[in-house]
Amino acid sequence: MPPKLLIVAGESSGELYGSLLASYLKEDFELIGLGGKHMSRAGIKLIGEVTHSFGALEVVSQLRKIKKNMDVAIKALKDVQGVILIDFPDFNLRLAKKAKQSGKKVLYYVSPQIWAWRKGRLNIIKRVVDYMAVVLPFEEEIYKKAGIPAQFVGHPIFEAMIEELKSDSEDFIIQNKKLLKDKFGIKQDNIITLMPGSRPSEIKMKMPLMLSLINYFDRQKTHFIIPKAPNVEFNEETLKKLTSFGNVTIFNEQSYTALAMSDAAVITSGTSTLQATLLKVPMIVIYRVNPFSYIIGKMFIKGVKHIALPNVIADFMNVGDTRVTEFIQKIDVVKIVENINLLLHDTDYRGKIINFLDNIRRYFINKKASENVAEICKQLF
Repeated sequence: MPPKLLIVAGESSGELYGSLLASYLKEDFELIGLGGKHMSRAGIKLIGEVTHSFGALEVVSQLRKIKKNMDVAIKALKDVQGVILIDFPDFNLRLAKKAKQSGKKVLYYVSPQIWAWRKGRLNIIKRVVDYMAVVLPFEEEIYKKAGIPAQFVGHPIFEAMIEELKSDSEDFIIQNKKLLKDKFGIKQDNIITLMPGSRPSEIKMKMPLMLSLINYFDRQKTHFIIPKAPNVEFNEETLKKLTSFGNVTIFNEQSYTALAMSDAAVITSGTSTLQATLLKVPMIVIYRVNPFSYIIGKMFIKGVKHIALPNVIADFMNVGDTRVTEFIQKIDVVKIVENINLLLHDTDYRGKIINFLDNIRRYFINKKASENVAEICKQLF
């Protein structure tokens, strides 16, 4: 019997990364996990499901499910050789402690944001994690300085992007933009992708803003695409409004496809900002959470000036002085529209932003994250 591994992902993005990793592990290991449909389709036997929890208040509503998942994961520890924890730090660091107490080796894939807040987690990680597989280029040095084995493996969204767009060319965005527009029958000159987030709480907070933006643009000249995240459904009222515009297409997932044909994007802060970076799509980044969650977060976040991933990477890696525009908590719709128009119609400004994104993109394009993590697993477990 092959050794058994437990893979734990708490949210949609993490379970996608788990599914990509599984394709490199399933020949050598038996895989069980907490995740979602991507992990299940990849051959991982699910023992629990993702939670979508986010923010101080939103986590409260998920406590029962989180506790159940923890109980199931702890019970599974006795039967596995090792544990792969993907992001979701509040849950996974607790599980890592239990795994170490059970004598299991622990690989952590996708680092907690210790560079932004709760830096004390470095001490916890040093005690309960055997190896860190990090996905941002500046994180490896942080862990090594703390005496924690680590490797920058690249980011799995690059693999997911290539898989969805069915291309192994780094320049397919330039080559295929018109082809994609024709494929989906979009005739307008400009396409803007709106990404309200991947969690129900984010969508509830951001969707009204996204809907209001559409009214500021000529429906004959501008088309909007809204990719629907996995494990999330829009309510009937939202669907009715989106349909009424006449220049909006909802994609069932396919966020890379949407971005690949887009001229600009408005994106909720998170991994999607890195998706747009890899596709060199000029973007505006917004961040708004429950006011109580925001106040708590602001108290703890230290040492970062920006919230969008391309900007954070540029700050840590000292990449020039250009940054994508961020709107944090206080959202001014008129100013967002003005910035979108700059990205669409100001050639010099648009070129400056695209060049900035290309400079960040270069850290990722030659890295095969899942393959690199699989090699680490084969040595560790």
